[in-house]
Amino acid sequence: MKLKPFLAVLAAAAALTGCGNEITNDSSQLVSRSESETVTSSQSVTSASTTTTWAPSLAYTATSRTTAAKTTTTTTTSASSAAPAKTTTATTAPAPTTTARPKPAATAAPASAPAPSGPDKTKPVVFYGAYSITHLAGNSFDLNSYVSYGDDTDRNPKLTYSGYVNPNSPGRYNITAKVTDASGNSTSWGITVNVVNSYPSYPSSPASPRISFENFRKKYAGANRRYGIDVSQWQGNIDFNAVKNAGCSFVFIRVGTKYSSYTLDPYFKTNLRNAKAAGLEVGVYLYTTDHSQAAARDSAKWVINQLGGTKLDLPVAFDWEELSNFQRFGASLNDINNAYAAFRSELAKSGYSAMIYGNPMTLNNLWSASNKSTSPIWLAHYVDNTNYSGSYGIWQQCYGRIPGISGDTDFNIMYTNKKYK
Repeated sequence: MKLKPFLAVLAAAAALTGCGNEITNDSSQLVSRSESETVTSSQSVTSASTTTTWAPSLAYTATSRTTAAKTTTTTTTSASSAAPAKTTTATTAPAPTTTARPKPAATAAPASAPAPSGPDKTKPVVFYGAYSITHLAGNSFDLNSYVSYGDDTDRNPKLTYSGYVNPNSPGRYNITAKVTDASGNSTSWGITVNVVNSYPSYPSSPASPRISFENFRKKYAGANRRYGIDVSQWQGNIDFNAVKNAGCSFVFIRVGTKYSSYTLDPYFKTNLRNAKAAGLEVGVYLYTTDHSQAAARDSAKWVINQLGGTKLDLPVAFDWEELSNFQRFGASLNDINNAYAAFRSELAKSGYSAMIYGNPMTLNNLWSASNKSTSPIWLAHYVDNTNYSGSYGIWQQCYGRIPGISGDTDFNIMYTNKKYK
């Protein structure tokens, strides 16, 4: 499936689900959750944490644009006609998510992050900087609705901005945003706020041609490579024998999703049974918002229960990518990394392994160096040639058509000479 332009939709991106980029049965209705095509890392910093080793880079992008879909989602829940404040600095507390998704379960961790072993010199990370914001006049302006940020140890870094925005008067306003953690480390960047009376319209792009699985295999042919797919309920009924005969050797199957509660993928057990019967190597994945160790251990137990003793050939992928408005979780980056470590540990008790799924944004800025060095990595990046420089064993590269599935599905390359299980 095709990725949407990076930074195009902050609030709307939070409402999208699936693994890598979920595909619906309607080939014209692509549901994407990875926003990674134009990521550039402009600065590297190092953390001094007692719980994980974390070396993020600022997730700034060279270009960005804000669409009507984004701003509509952001502003519909805002109070209207707020009078502009003529102060030079405004402080905004993390706002609740503006999407229709359930709120994430409250973390079981204490209110403050664990104290680092030495002085904390790591700057907060800005995941989505929203360098150009389109804001509908008459709605109150809350910068938290447009940006996403986090810190390695501080669960509630402070967002402020300097400059002036009149949300009732159309015009172009330049502000400087700043995120500061509890240790005084800060990250700043410029934002242009365009206050408009109505959202601009954008021409719809023609649907890109679907590559066949046969041509995908030819295009990326090489030594130590195998080719597979990942599926969920969006693929509907699947003829896995036809999939196998098309040259597919492995499949990742979605177990379900977890927000405030679990939702079992309605096709999971059928897909698991039929894929195994067809002779495909099988792994599974869970799309999750876990941000505490207790919640992640419970998720691992839930996955184990759904597997019902079925042996897997490939790992259980921990699919965490809720970076839009990340601050709404009240979690540090270390919290997410420690949650994954707990998930992996709990799976191991029943003989299952774990892996990290992520696009370059999450792999570069969310996941710790220690977790990435000790776990298989499943990279999601829909480009011909990825610029992700880290190690990975599986690359979710594109989407297309394969015999046995009526619509689109994700295509993956497995590098058998790398760590993938």
